Amino acid sequence: MPDRIAVLLLLLGLAFAAPVAAATQTFGLAGDQAALAARSQAEWVRQAQALEKRGDWPGLLAWGQDWAQVDARNPLAWFVQGRALGEMGRHAEAIAAYRQNVRIAPGDVWARNNLGNAYRDSGRPREAMQAYRAAVEIDPDYTQAWHNLGLTFYLSKGQAGVTQALQKLQATDPALADVWRALAIEYSITRDARVAREAVRVLRGLSDAERARMFGILFAEG
Repeated sequence: MPDRIAVLLLLLGLAFAAPVAAATQTFGLAGDQAALAARSQAEWVRQAQALEKRGDWPGLLAWGQDWAQVDARNPLAWFVQGRALGEMGRHAEAIAAYRQNVRIAPGDVWARNNLGNAYRDSGRPREAMQAYRAAVEIDPDYTQAWHNLGLTFYLSKGQAGVTQALQKLQATDPALADVWRALAIEYSITRDARVAREAVRVLRGLSDAERARMFGILFAEG
């Protein structure tokens, strides 16, 4: 994981939203060109944290833009812009910001999760699921992206569509089909955290080949 993401890893807090709004990974870090350039990473982070805590999204956006102006290769500068733009409902611009973040730091699963949210909120569920899938393939322990993946899968296909996809998985791996049914249907309806925890525990333990086979069946067109 790039060093410049390490600060984010240490300080980010997980926040899980309601089924109709995918869980957003928060930034959660708790004029003059020369003056901007003199700021330390810690200063940029502290002010971003303060702006997010106040819900000052225009201010956070302006701060991220200033940050990118002096350090365009810092993925956090793009992350905070995406965070602000998403909260402001400017989803196309949020997608662009998070995509830039991911170009700089491909292993940034938090940006991939939020990119999925922006795609989903733009009415592009398949691209959202691809972003969440990329996050869990990079880090199978990233529970939040598993949650968002299951919720979006259910909300985009409906119970009938999910059931149809699960029938295909059932023929290959009945136990895994039951786990995915729990995450994509039962959890989405009941919001029982125990259901999600157990499903994600099993999914996290899959091998790369098992995950690839599962996703190939579940996300097949048609």
